Amino acid sequence: MAIQTRYAGDAQGVNNVDANISGLLGTTVATGLTKNPTAIKITLANSQVFTAAESGTGGAVETILRSIGIDSTIVMYQADTSQLSVLCEAVGSSTATIATRIQALGNVGVAANVYGGPGVTVSSSNGFKLS
Repeated sequence: MAIQTRYAGDAQGVNNVDANISGLLGTTVATGLTKNPTAIKITLANSQVFTAAESGTGGAVETILRSIGIDSTIVMYQADTSQLSVLCEAVGSSTATIATRIQALGNVGVAANVYGGPGVTVSSSNGFKLS
């Protein structure tokens, strides 16, 4: 088996085509994506929670994802009890616009305790961390 040894260069060559190649730590490297990924966090308000039923057809998770997917490319998502985490390859709107869309949805779930009301918050980061 051949072994390749690199004598010059750095790991920045595998950054996304539109990533900020500043050489600083914290730059997201996504070799399988063509755009710089953005992580979006949707937090419910007033002690509301996502339930397993909300991940089904017509549930709150699907409805919120469709709202984000209007102008964004969703790569993956994770529904937890208190938040919905979404990783997008390309985001076409600001978090404020996405928040306004989700808040305007009103009651979106199969359970009465999940909705896109004014207490829902949306935040984003160009980074991504696992805990």
